[in-house]
Amino acid sequence: MGCKVNKIKKVVIAGGGTAGWMAAAAFSKLLRGRLKVVLVESGAIPTIGVGEATIPTLHVFNRLMDIDEQAFMKATNATFKLGIQFEGWKNGSDINPAIF
Repeated sequence: MGCKVNKIKKVVIAGGGTAGWMAAAAFSKLLRGRLKVVLVESGAIPTIGVGEATIPTLHVFNRLMDIDEQAFMKATNATFKLGIQFEGWKNGSDINPAIF
């Protein structure tokens, strides 16, 4: 008995925010019209904007998207993230730095 293979035609990104929009942009760029990329996000959920995607490897994404990092940083008055400090995650008074 033969097996029917359905070709994937669409990729759906469930959830917006920084991660969702960056994933959709990267898929769109890498797949270049071979698949339709759809992003679905809720208008009822507000943007948090905590910078979860601004880790040191962000330059790889910028290169993939052909973003001139120097021009982007200047135009947006941005800075490079050098680390994160987690406070109160273990016992309420602890401080746990994560330095990049």
